[in-house]
Formats: sequence, C-alpha cells, structure tokens
Amino acid sequence: MNNHLNQIVIAGDLLPSGKNQKLFEEGNAKAIFGEKIIDLFNNADFSIFNLEGPLTDSNKAMEKTGPVIKASKDCIKGIKGLGVKAVALANNHITDYQEDGFKDTVKLLDDNGIDHLGAGENLGNIKKSISLLLGNKKICIYNVSEMFYNIPSVSTAGANIYDEYVVCNDIKELKQSHDYLIVIYHGGTEEFPYPSPLLRQHFHRMADCGADFITAQHTHCIGCFENYKNAYLLYGQGNFLFSRMKNDMTKHGLITEIVLSESGVDIIQHAVSVSSDDLVRYDELQDLSLFYKRSDELKNEVIIQKKYYQFCYNAAIIKDRFLNSFRGDSLYYRLVKKLPGKLYKKHLLEKYNREQLMRISKCMESERYAENMFACVQYMMENNK
Repeated sequence: MNNHLNQIVIAGDLLPSGKNQKLFEEGNAKAIFGEKIIDLFNNADFSIFNLEGPLTDSNKAMEKTGPVIKASKDCIKGIKGLGVKAVALANNHITDYQEDGFKDTVKLLDDNGIDHLGAGENLGNIKKSISLLLGNKKICIYNVSEMFYNIPSVSTAGANIYDEYVVCNDIKELKQSHDYLIVIYHGGTEEFPYPSPLLRQHFHRMADCGADFITAQHTHCIGCFENYKNAYLLYGQGNFLFSRMKNDMTKHGLITEIVLSESGVDIIQHAVSVSSDDLVRYDELQDLSLFYKRSDELKNEVIIQKKYYQFCYNAAIIKDRFLNSFRGDSLYYRLVKKLPGKLYKKHLLEKYNREQLMRISKCMESERYAENMFACVQYMMENNK
C-alpha cells in the first residue's frame, strides 16, 4: 500500500497577527509558510491545525482576564492558500469576540471549504469529531479543550470542554467504529515543556479508553512525548504560527506527520521555526535532541513534579497575578478583619477589583488554573520552613 494514501498532518496553534497579517489578507501563503511547509500540507491526505482565535471584524470583546485576540476576516485567504483541510476550534480564544466572532469564523470556514471541529453555537450543537476514510482505514479526529473562558451554554457558543467522564465515554464509543483515533487536546501549562501531573493523568485515561495518538496544544512550546499502552502521547506540540508571544521557545513548533500503512503506524516530527518577520519556515537543522532528552526525563516523575512546582512559582502570571488576587496575610489585613461586620464587608467589596475576582473565580472553576496555583503554593510551602 502507498503510504502517501494514509498520511495525516497535524500542526499547532496559528493566528495571523503582527507583520504577517497583511500577507494573510493578501492570500500570500508562499511568503507566510514557505514551499516545504506548503508541500507537507498539500501532499497529505488530511491536514489540520488549531485556529487560536476568531476571524472577525467584530469589536464586541468578551470580558475576561488575559489577552482577547482575533484576526480579520480577510485572513482566511492565507489560511486557504496553505491547503489545510480542517481547523480545530476547541481552545481558549475561540469565543473572545463572543457570538459574532464565532459565527463569522464558522461561516468563513464553511464558505471556503475548510472543515472544523471542537466547538459549536451552543451546548447542544458542539461538533466534537470528524471521521475520515483513508485507504481501508477509518480515522477519527476528536478535539477538546480544558476549561478557560470558553464554556458553552444553552444559548451561547463555546468549546468542547474536557469533562473526564464525558470525554472518556466519547472516546470509547468512537473507537468502536474507527481503526485509529486522534485526540487534539488544548491544555497544559503555557511555556512549560513537560506535562503537569493532571495533564499526564488526562492523557493516560484517554489512552486507556482507546485513543491512539494525543497531542497537547496551547503550551506554546515544544514539550516531550511518551509511548503509553501503544498510544503516542505528545505533551506540547509548540506553535505553528502564533507570533504574539516573544519568548524564544514559543518561536518553535512541531508539525506531526502520521503515516498509516498495512504494517503499522509511523510518527514523524517536523520542526518549524518563526522568523523575526513573523513568518514560519521548515527548520533545516531538524535538531530534536532536546525534545528526546525531555522525553527520556519523563521516566522520573518526582523530578518532573519538582520542575513543575518551581516553574509555577517563578511564572509571574501565576505567582503575581493569581496570588495577589487571593491576598496574603499582613498586619493591615489582620486589622481590617477586626472592623465591625458591615464595615468589613464594605471594605472587602471595595478592595477586590473586578479582575481579581475573575481570577479567583477561574481558579475555583478551572482545573488548569487550580493546578497551576496549587503547584505555586506547594513550592512556597516546601521552601518556607
């Protein structure tokens, strides 16, 4: 059997921005991606990346902490020029411009013949997966996101949110009718190149239920991988083209090529890099030595957990923004607590701004924020003796 007939390409996070947005709007895919990446997509039977935000001209931004992002409608021209077959929408930015932004994005994709999955106009209309027939093999692509500001309701758009009971049952059911099941998972700790304990637990449970290949997007850096019960688990695919981020590690990513044949499955990683001009190119060096080194380090779970705790403590967005929202103990606050009931409650309402309250709420609601905050506090406890 010709391996080419069973070739799937998966890339990481992409959103037009900065210096490349005009090229996207002009449809100049060759200038944006270069010939080798375009060939990789065009030679595949199926290709997909994560669209990290809406394509819209709406200005109705969602109220949230953190960045609110979008790209113009005209950017669909550059995306179409790449030759991509589908995009994943289960991520933390797809509803940044609320209903209008989501509907604009879906209409543009539909009008340009690009399939999509991972989100929907409301809770009852989430498109979780798509099925492919490649040669004589039936393939399933399943898309899910951790909980951020992307929760759908009965009347508002959102992503397919990771609920372990629901997702594991989905995977079990889908595997019964498919030969190979791929999960594109949006989650993990940003700029941390190893899995957190919770992320690894989620991946193992999805593999236990029948997933054959699972990739984590959202971390914005190349991570590591492990083989677990015949499943390939990729903990951090890195960016495809998401030039908003400035850390050097966010300028590199992997395009994963999955080749299915009668003799088995081959997983090939292709390194790509983003230039100072916000253009992505196939990395000629293809040096994945650090990727394999980190993958070998996964065998020592204690060391990885210590790295994670320390990372969360050192990460300003976790330690400073979230910890400040909860407010540590001080003489001032001990005195405030002695105020009469009504005065204390009034003071409490006045001293927490809306952004701090939103961060506290998200720590309580989201497994991702809660785990990162827990790791930060654990590190502080271990080093405060």
